[in-house]
Amino acid sequence: MATLGLAYITEGAAQALWGAQVHGLDLGIEDVPLDLGGLLVSQFDLFAAGMAATLVLVLSVLFNKTRIGLSLRAVADDTLAAQAVGIRLSRIWVVVWAVAGLVALITGLLWGARLGVQFSLSLVVLKALPVLIIGGFSSVGGAIVGGLIVGASEKLAEIYAGPLIGSGIENWFPYVLAMLFLLVRPTGLFGERSIDRV
Repeated sequence: MATLGLAYITEGAAQALWGAQVHGLDLGIEDVPLDLGGLLVSQFDLFAAGMAATLVLVLSVLFNKTRIGLSLRAVADDTLAAQAVGIRLSRIWVVVWAVAGLVALITGLLWGARLGVQFSLSLVVLKALPVLIIGGFSSVGGAIVGGLIVGASEKLAEIYAGPLIGSGIENWFPYVLAMLFLLVRPTGLFGERSIDRV
């Protein structure tokens, strides 16, 4: 509750200083269509996709191939056991917050350059919840597959179910899909199942 309250205070103060209107963000990347075999693809979208793929690759290598990545996974699995084998939690928290901040910065810059910087931009992060539920919280590959499923399903729902139910389905359909996954497969597609010893 304290974090939520602080977020509202910060957002209100920022709106008082800079206003609530949408601001443009220019990263110097031209948003011009490229002709790829008769298919027009935005140059900016290709850059954003390449940046996302690079981030996924770097994070996968970090988590799976490096000593600090193994320490991060050990702390995520069992904090007390990780401390017992000599992993310093203070160092792990610094790495976690630094990586999360870097990824959030890059994502915010790309998304802000595409749609403009506005205060409702923070609500975009809520779309990550269905992606993680569907893909599984412990799998980078699951996050990729979950993102593709959410992106495709919300557009398909808007096209096929939109005329029957009404527009705006793509805003809430991913959460319904995530709820169904929680009922059928709570760990997601690639999540690790918890083992209970009797």
